[in-house]
This record gives sequence, structure tokens and C-alpha cells, in this order.
Amino acid sequence: MRILDSAAAATGGVPPAGGQLRTEADAARLQARIDQLEAHVHQLEQERKTLRWMAGHDALTGLANRRLFHSLAPTLLRGDERSTAVLILDLNGFKPINDTYGHDAGDEVLCVIARRMAACLGDHLVARFGGDEFAALPCAPRADASEAWWHEVAASLSAAIAPPMDVAGRKLSVTASIGVVPAEDPADLPDLLRRADQAMFRAKRHARTTGKVGITWVVATEGGGRAVTYEPAVSTAAPLSLIASAPAVPYRAGDPVWVHRDGIRRAGVVEGASDWAALVRYRCSDGAGTMVDTMTADCLAIRSEADPHLDRETSES
Repeated sequence: MRILDSAAAATGGVPPAGGQLRTEADAARLQARIDQLEAHVHQLEQERKTLRWMAGHDALTGLANRRLFHSLAPTLLRGDERSTAVLILDLNGFKPINDTYGHDAGDEVLCVIARRMAACLGDHLVARFGGDEFAALPCAPRADASEAWWHEVAASLSAAIAPPMDVAGRKLSVTASIGVVPAEDPADLPDLLRRADQAMFRAKRHARTTGKVGITWVVATEGGGRAVTYEPAVSTAAPLSLIASAPAVPYRAGDPVWVHRDGIRRAGVVEGASDWAALVRYRCSDGAGTMVDTMTADCLAIRSEADPHLDRETSES
């Protein structure tokens, strides 16, 4: 870059007679300073973009956070002719995993669930509200979709979350209690979120009392709202949160047990237990490998027969 003095600039860039250019050293120093300032501006711009992204996204999972969800949802609710719904999701069986294996394992479970939700819902808005609570704002696939289009969306999401996942060398699994509220026109986001949250808790109560995964949707009626709980066709071998009315779990870590699931008895070992839940590692149905699950006492029985593989691993750990 050629730097001209003020006199040269005043004559259209041609140095006047007797005028002198700055020395090459001065020009080089000035250009270096300009480059330095440009680099600093670029760095500040990148930092601004990073801070802006962090303000609207969950640091652990990369999903939108509650702030960004509340910012984007009103516009999406007023979008095209396709109908929308508000979905609140809470994980069943997450706390025993977090308490037994630590926060690192719990964080990995949350990241896996976030990836599965994002893959299942595609371009639809998905957010983590905090802890193991997530939210989504799915849209109907087309304007003329059936009135119950959200049934398939919620069932697909439930099925996507349920499969076991490999975390820290163990197969862990969680399920989801899902509350869905189709958006009316005009849509009131705070009211939709409140009703979806209530529907989610109804689904969670269903899971606790029946031992089956539940999805509850609330449909507006002339009298207010009608809640329907649906049991999706997913494996019920995944962990469920438990309520105080469930039988206490009289087991301790290391206890050999039988696990009764789907009419099959499988050898297992208790990995951890709380007042109402036991986290058990047990053989898969085909006998190859093990998985970890959360369950109530009525699924377990003390095992007197030895299992060389399971009992050896327990004694060595």
C-alpha cells in the first residue's frame, strides 16, 4: 500500500514539486498497524458472533435454549398455513443414571438425546429448557395434513429416544414422557407451554403408575381442553421414574438379581439403588452383552444361581 502525504492527496495523488513521500520504513509501520487493527476488528466480530450464539444456545447440547425458543416461537406460530404444536419432553430414569455414574455420564446421555431429537425433528425448532427437560415446536408436513398429524411426530420422537446408548462402556437407556398441545389460532405461547407442561406431567404420572411410556396430548374443546394419553409402540424395557407410592427397593449395589421383563428372566446385578429405584446391569435378551436399566422392585428377585460373567465383573470392579 502506497501512503501519500496530505499535500499529494490534495493534488489528486501526484506529489507536488518538492514534496516528499514518507519513508519506506514509515509506510511499512503504518501498514502493519492497519493490518493489526483489521485483525483485531475480525477477532472482535468473531467474539461477538460467539457470544450471540452462546446467549441463545445450550452450552452442553448445542440446542436452542429457553431464551431463543421464546424468541423464535411466536414468529413460527404465526408462520405459513401449516399447523403447529408445542411439545414438552422430560426423560424417565435419568436421575438414577446421573446419581450412579456421575454427571459426565449424565451429560453424555443428554447429548445423545439432543442429537436424536434433532435428527428426528429435522429443521423444526428444538430446545433444551434445562436439566432433562426439552421442548420442540414441530410443524405439520403440509398444509392439508390430518388434524392429528402430531400423533405420528410424538410417537416417532418417543421411539427415537428409547433405544439403548453406549455411555462410558455401558449400555444405558432412558425413555421420554411427552406432552403435546396443538396450537390454536391465534396462538398464545405462554398458555401453550403451560398446557404442554401439564400434559407432560400427566404422561409422566401414567408412566409411573402403569410402567408404560406415555404421550399425552391436550386438544382444545368448547369446555376447555381434553387430555388423551397414548402408549406408543416402543420398548417398555427402558427406565421409568418412580413415585412415592411405588414399593421401596430393598437392594444394594452388587446384589445379584433376576430381572423379569417381557416374560423372560435374565441374570443381573444391582449397580445402584435409591429409595424407589434400582439401576441394574443385566443380560440382553439374546444372551450377548449386557445393558443397564432402571426398574422397580416388582421386576426384581434375589438371584442365588451364579452367573460367571456378571458376578466376576462385579467382584473385579
